[in-house]
Amino acid sequence: MGRDSMTGTYGTIYHVTDIPVKVDEAKAPGLTIDEVARRVDMSVRNLREWRALGLLPPPKMQGRVGYYDESQVERLKRIRQLHSQGFPLDLIRRLLDVGAEAGDVLTSFVGDLRAPFREERPPIADLAELARRWGVDDPLPLLERAVALGLIRQRPDGQYEFTNARVAQVGDALQDLGLSAEQTLAATSEVRAHLDGIAEVFHRVWLEHVWQPFVDAGLPRERWSDIRRTLAHVQPVAMEAVIGLFSVAMEAEIEAGIGREVEKVERRMQANGPFAPREPRLQPSTKIR
Repeated sequence: MGRDSMTGTYGTIYHVTDIPVKVDEAKAPGLTIDEVARRVDMSVRNLREWRALGLLPPPKMQGRVGYYDESQVERLKRIRQLHSQGFPLDLIRRLLDVGAEAGDVLTSFVGDLRAPFREERPPIADLAELARRWGVDDPLPLLERAVALGLIRQRPDGQYEFTNARVAQVGDALQDLGLSAEQTLAATSEVRAHLDGIAEVFHRVWLEHVWQPFVDAGLPRERWSDIRRTLAHVQPVAMEAVIGLFSVAMEAEIEAGIGREVEKVERRMQANGPFAPREPRLQPSTKIR
């Protein structure tokens, strides 16, 4: 066997080759990477990728074989659970690295923040379905843009899912109006830019008025239930505020738009005179008796 190394969050990370090693299980100081992979239903390759990202500490080396313990198996199960809920791997690493108790509080807080805006079963699609949906032969260029916009994400099983059912429905509706998938993504990109600003404002409100006072007080356990109740009450208000203000903005934009179109008509009438009424045209099959 040979090994190579790289440096990650936990220091030197050893990559032990996959040549089978005969070890007396009764005397083994822990689990090999192959055994860990079977326990958490992952590939050895993915485990090594996670280890390179700092999600998994390096094994304890005995000779040329690395061993893990049960705590690391539980850590991996926790990571998989959080990742399946949509948490990015870098955020998971940071949450776990702050310590068990604080990490649990932070994870619960982030989960509560995200809960109203996530769906339990978002629509799932593979590349063939996306190609059909978008009316293209090769969906990969559009898929890359959709992922960058946060409309679609890849699942651990390799399939893709829309982040929200309404996102998929809006895309279908725009294409039904005659927009191509490219035009739909271009419009979505503009909308997303504005919504990012709105989300940042509300997030700042949560942090300044709910979370930061809790942190300043030392994350007291007795106040956690109050924090969760506050979030449960305030989050629907944020959604209603966005919908209400959007309605006001749309009404103002429609009025302004109608005013601009009327002005165009008035200028044309001043230049060319009133519009002459059009004579009704008979269809070729119409017979005059």
